[in-house]
Amino acid sequence: MLSTLSVSQSGLNAAKIAVENVSNNIANENTVGYKKRVVQLSELEQMNSGFTGRGVSADNAYRITSQYMYDKLISENSKLSYYSKSSSMLSSVEAIFKETTNSGLSSDLNRYYQSVENLRTNPNSQVYKTALQNQGTVLVESLQNLYTSVENQQKSEKSALYTNVGDVNDTLKQIGIINEKIGKYGETNDLLDKRDQLESELSNYADISVSRDNGFYELKISGQTAISNNTNVKTLNIVEENTVQKDKFNYTKFNTITNTTDIFNPLKYNDDFTLRTTANNDALDTNDVITYKLNNEFDVSVTIGEYVPDVTKPKDIITGLYPNVDFDGDGTADPVSADNAIRALVFKINTNSNTKDLVTAYNGDYSIDANGNKITNNSKDNYLRIESNFGGTENQFDDRLTIEKRDNTNPTKVDSRESIYRNDPESSDAESRIYLAINEREVPLKSGILKAQVENLSSDSPTNKFQVYLDKLDAFAQTLADISEKYIKTSSGEYIYGEAASDESKGVISSTGLFSGSSIKTLKFNENLVNDLTQDKLDYLATIQWKTDISYEGKGQLATSNQKSSLLEFYRDIKVNVSADRENINFSKDTQSNVKMSIQSSYDQLTKVDKDEEMLDLMKFQAAYTANAKIVTVLDEMLQTLLGLKR
Repeated sequence: MLSTLSVSQSGLNAAKIAVENVSNNIANENTVGYKKRVVQLSELEQMNSGFTGRGVSADNAYRITSQYMYDKLISENSKLSYYSKSSSMLSSVEAIFKETTNSGLSSDLNRYYQSVENLRTNPNSQVYKTALQNQGTVLVESLQNLYTSVENQQKSEKSALYTNVGDVNDTLKQIGIINEKIGKYGETNDLLDKRDQLESELSNYADISVSRDNGFYELKISGQTAISNNTNVKTLNIVEENTVQKDKFNYTKFNTITNTTDIFNPLKYNDDFTLRTTANNDALDTNDVITYKLNNEFDVSVTIGEYVPDVTKPKDIITGLYPNVDFDGDGTADPVSADNAIRALVFKINTNSNTKDLVTAYNGDYSIDANGNKITNNSKDNYLRIESNFGGTENQFDDRLTIEKRDNTNPTKVDSRESIYRNDPESSDAESRIYLAINEREVPLKSGILKAQVENLSSDSPTNKFQVYLDKLDAFAQTLADISEKYIKTSSGEYIYGEAASDESKGVISSTGLFSGSSIKTLKFNENLVNDLTQDKLDYLATIQWKTDISYEGKGQLATSNQKSSLLEFYRDIKVNVSADRENINFSKDTQSNVKMSIQSSYDQLTKVDKDEEMLDLMKFQAAYTANAKIVTVLDEMLQTLLGLKR
């Protein structure tokens, strides 16, 4: 009978613990990260050959979870976070380009050309001149404001990246602390829930994988270990790399005999690798002018036959003049010739007050000595090499060489013009690269918020949407300035648009003076020069609005360009691309959201507290408690009966 009482007491205790667990589940129904608990009941081991058993034991309360579903959930959550962040960023950019019927760059461009047309009909009208001055200024400001707004959005994301990486590192430290507590107190349910919740939060930022085998905990971010040996936490770092732009003005041809690349000086060779000769009238000759132009703002020229003053040396005491440069090192100053034109140009670029602070010129390839100095072979002309003095995309520049063939006896007469651009395969653009690293090893992000931010902050990323929009706006500004500034009117009454488009033409280049600058940041509208616009110049400016075959590749109006449209259509395409990019990413986001929701729903059904189920359990364990209590009562009555019989 006493053994039966012991069994009933075990049943009462087990039911009590089960009811307490139900109470705890209901109390934490809305607790973030809480997984419902189930009390594990087991029969007490029999110690003898008795028939009835020894009762029940409430061993512990364990969490309901599925490691497979959980790992799958955080993986899909990371993918969704990537698309959500990308969508958010693109939506912000789309809002920048938003226009109304009467406002926006499209309207500003139309009003600018309407003001040109009005002044064309009445060139002496001061009202129309003022209107063109205002609209030209507004157009440039609108362009620059668009560019700046996109740049500011990019800068905002860069700032947010630093904040997010800080949050990731804090989360990693918190997981390390929890693991330390688990090492001390064991894998308690609350600690495991907290760790799961922190892992879930971490998956918003990056793709993670977790190993929990045999009490050993390891967490990796994109394959790089961030937590090892349970508590060894490594910091996620942001690395910024800014490389310089390097432009090489040469022609290169692979030599199949020597298996090397032959380099040709463009001032001595044509682009088909044929030698410039006097017979073909393409060799440099007296009065010919070679000009290096930087950002369509600053230019440096050398003329065949001139002497170059050496401004790096003291002036002559008697004459007050600088000595002339000795290019061949024989102690005697040399005039500029086809044999030293590159060296003369290099010297002038590196001593010119406008260009020397922005770029450095070299006579071809260089070697670096023990002191870090760049050494070139100056015994002969090699080719013009230009490098930015500063790294990063903000320091990109545009440049070109121009050869003007002039009459030997009349230096003012231009026989032909030729523009030489950098050798694109040999040259390299400036890059502003950002990536994440752990222990100086790059973390190749696959998903998450951090991936969306990093890929839109690195200029070398093929998925950097910010850079695409900035480059297109810059191309628009460059082209607008180029074709609005310089032109040639042919004998047939047609126009050659832009300065670079005047290559090989013997016509006189006309200048409106309205625009200057070769990038959107340097773009200026010279409103004071509106007063100097002649009828011919206004007639030309009016044609631009109707031109539909404008090239935007940065090398003048190329007949072979694949990217041709009007100015207005080119800008509208930018807007359309922004909206299309946002719609595409939203489609991916919605698809991924459905995938994640499906897994989340199944996982929640398994792990979350269901009040209805808990109430059923409450009734079940209440009934068990009541039944066991009833047995105790019966046993008590039986015991009283037995005691009564004894008396």
